Amino acid sequence: MIAIAWYLLKVIICSGILYAYYYLALRNKIFHYWNRFYLLTSVMLALLLPVIKINILETQAQPGTNVIKMFQTINAGDDMVIEFARNNNTPLSWENILWAIYLLIAVLLLSIFLVTLFRIYKLKRMYPSIKMQDILFINTDAKGTPFSFLRFIFWNNAIDIATLQGQQIFNHEVVHIREKHSYDKIFIQLVLIFFWINPFFWLIRRELSMIHEFIADKKSLESADSSGFATMLLQSIYPGQTFSLTNNFFHSPIKRRLVMFTKNKNPKVSYISRLVALPLITLVFFAFTFKTKTISPFANYAAKKLTVVIDAGHGGSDNGAIGNSLSEKNLTLAIANDIQQLNTNSNLNIVLSRTDDETMSPKERVNFTEKNNADLFISLHANTDPGKNDNSGIEVLIANKTNAFLEESKLLGSAIIGSLKNNSGINVSDVLRIPEKGVWVLNNNICPSILIETGYLSNKQDVQYLSNPDNQKNIAQNILNGIEAYSEQNTIKDNPILVDTPPQSKYQVLRDSALYIIDGKVTSAKEANHTNPNTIKSISILKGNDAIQKYGDKGKNGVIIITTKPATIANKADGKSKENLHIDDKINTAALYVIDGKEATQDDLKSISPQSIQSINVLKDETAIKKYGERGKNGVVEITLKKETTEHQDTVPDKIFTRVEQDAQFPGGQQAWLKYITRKIQDSANVFTEHDYGTCYVKFIVGTDGRVSDVTATTMKNTHLANVAVNAIKTGPMWLPAEQNGHTVAAYRVQPVTLTAPEK
Repeated sequence: MIAIAWYLLKVIICSGILYAYYYLALRNKIFHYWNRFYLLTSVMLALLLPVIKINILETQAQPGTNVIKMFQTINAGDDMVIEFARNNNTPLSWENILWAIYLLIAVLLLSIFLVTLFRIYKLKRMYPSIKMQDILFINTDAKGTPFSFLRFIFWNNAIDIATLQGQQIFNHEVVHIREKHSYDKIFIQLVLIFFWINPFFWLIRRELSMIHEFIADKKSLESADSSGFATMLLQSIYPGQTFSLTNNFFHSPIKRRLVMFTKNKNPKVSYISRLVALPLITLVFFAFTFKTKTISPFANYAAKKLTVVIDAGHGGSDNGAIGNSLSEKNLTLAIANDIQQLNTNSNLNIVLSRTDDETMSPKERVNFTEKNNADLFISLHANTDPGKNDNSGIEVLIANKTNAFLEESKLLGSAIIGSLKNNSGINVSDVLRIPEKGVWVLNNNICPSILIETGYLSNKQDVQYLSNPDNQKNIAQNILNGIEAYSEQNTIKDNPILVDTPPQSKYQVLRDSALYIIDGKVTSAKEANHTNPNTIKSISILKGNDAIQKYGDKGKNGVIIITTKPATIANKADGKSKENLHIDDKINTAALYVIDGKEATQDDLKSISPQSIQSINVLKDETAIKKYGERGKNGVVEITLKKETTEHQDTVPDKIFTRVEQDAQFPGGQQAWLKYITRKIQDSANVFTEHDYGTCYVKFIVGTDGRVSDVTATTMKNTHLANVAVNAIKTGPMWLPAEQNGHTVAAYRVQPVTLTAPEK
């Protein structure tokens, strides 16, 4: 909606400038053919110029000239027009009401146009016609006649065509037909149906109608004198209806026609005013179409190294859109491969989410991004709209307002759009679009993310362009240039990054300047960054006046409010319901916890898998004190674990997944795993040598009950680090099993364990 309103505004401004010149320099001048051509051209230029974009490239070192600065001012609004396709729960918003009114008036004008055509057609059917060469003469008794339309002359029986006056009127209408004035009227009427809000188009229609009369008067009444012409106009007044699409002899301002008829008899031609139109049209053309773009010398690119995930949409059993023998999954993979192959920048690490025809869920794509510790995520797709084959061009989508990286995503999307528009063979939308239903890989990603619709497969011209491998490479190169342009603006390297937070994404680090509230308590950015993501229930962000009104001066840089999930321990003695058993960072530290008859520490509790619990018994008040003495005054939670059996230990399920929607997790989350493996490594610190420094990847199976099996080291085999890591996983607690399609499944898990030299 915003983009359409912006276009309408530019159409009004452009037509206003062109009409102002006509009014000051051309109106009531005798060069009628030139004026007719100018007015029609003005309408077409006003409609076309705002949608034409010609980029002027200049480097940052070049100072902008005054002309370039003027172009930048006129086109400034094009730099960042974001159209929000909202999931609008209030359809009666002011914006929707205004657009409904606009469309209603357009429909009303269209109805009037169609009714007029029908009434003219009805007159043609009611009365007989006489063919005179290429003209059809129809004699009627209808009000509003005589008039001409297309090649028809609708005459009135009250006018004797044999008289001098009748001959003059007839010749007048013949001129309208010969000059094809009806086509001008139809064109301007169609324009007004859709652009009725533009006052200058209504003025142009009025002037164009007068020019038609001037032309017809001059050519049909050359032999008449001024007094005779005036007498004819004044005495021949025929009341009745008129049609906006027809040329009515008695329906034009008499005074202007008399004045112009006199000028035609005494011509004093001045060509200067006509010549001024050429530089004016040139200036308007440049002002509304040329747009300056500052380019950076990418050869000197020296920003920090970035890891960029290029996600080829769809794949495997999911073909995506298919149009004219071109499938979305093959197109996106081809462009993704081109991006990786064309990259010659050592500071850009391009990683592909898929390198062949394989199926990946949205969650797998986000998990892949996190595992690669990516800085940017770009998903490639192709659009389709079978019902509207005229839809065409490249579009860039970003996440909705709830995404933590919305601002960075806007900048990335704008940089990509700017690069694509430089030399694209198909249209590139200026609008960063937010889809109504949301896109999972954008809304839930861990870094700035955009989705690029590379074209419409329902449009033959788009398919023809996208099918060409050279054009695919052109799109890929423009995307690379856009990534470099984004990084050159320091949008990434200025962000605070905690480099010691493996394996979480660097972009899970929050800004230091904001105020952080966790469960109603003010906390530091560092503590907020270390919050276990699995324990977060919701995150809300306050900015500007909203933040200051609620938190005073402390909220001037924004407020991030984090609400964590409540800790729940279901008291199920029979052990049948395990879905709601969670033991996390919110454990009540005042209570005494006893596991299999032994008192437990906080770390012991966090290492317990819900699936390993046989029963939970809660003791309070006197019952707890009687059994455990003073230690039980704050309550006692007795936890009984399932007994392990060697028979079940080595059981491997029939179906083991290699890719799942939700990977198996260490109980307590990533922070609990770091504490656990750190303790195991510290216990064996004296056995490590320099050969153990590095990352060991341990592969194992997590069963549906959380038990691990087939634990092996895939890298750094036979090192002390590998032995410690494998033994830690074998002897550790049971894991939270993986999930696929809402079901618990057995799946492989690869867990990295890193040991660095003390000096590092």
